[in-house]
Amino acid sequence: MYRFLSVMAAALAMIVTSIGVVSAKECKDEVVIAEGEPFISRTLGAYPSSLFAWRKAAEAKAGAGFQSWRVAEDRKIDCEQITLESGKKRWVCTRSARPCKNALAGAIDGGEKPTFDRILRRGDTGEDVKRLQELLNDLGYELTVDGDYGRGTKNAVRDFQRKNGLSADGNFGPKTAEVLLSKV
Repeated sequence: MYRFLSVMAAALAMIVTSIGVVSAKECKDEVVIAEGEPFISRTLGAYPSSLFAWRKAAEAKAGAGFQSWRVAEDRKIDCEQITLESGKKRWVCTRSARPCKNALAGAIDGGEKPTFDRILRRGDTGEDVKRLQELLNDLGYELTVDGDYGRGTKNAVRDFQRKNGLSADGNFGPKTAEVLLSKV
């Protein structure tokens, strides 16, 4: 019994240490504030528009690798309904946060780019899927990092492919990997 508890304590210590290493991040002191475009829908238009506006502003102010909303500190989102000059009502969301660069982005800047040994498709699972999800999150997508290439991951890959002039099939192959790794 004592041996079992010793092994479990050692395993727990390793997990806690590895979480600390992975979650280490460098943050800027200055808060970045960005307002998205007005949209009829708060959820489907104004909210994501504010994310893209914040990411762009964070990269411009803090540099590459600092545009991940997921790892930013002091995050705030305010959405309000406004009336345009035409009398139409629209939603506008504003985001504010201190941009941060997480450990994965720092490792990539240091030349240690992750590699992908297979084409990833819906239904795939594993550590390589987790790495892909983390990279997509660093670019502003908000995926659950669970190692499961489900609908959300496929949609995020498809969106990334569209925005970068790639064939938007939602599968993560060598061309998509090359472009993605050049962006982080």
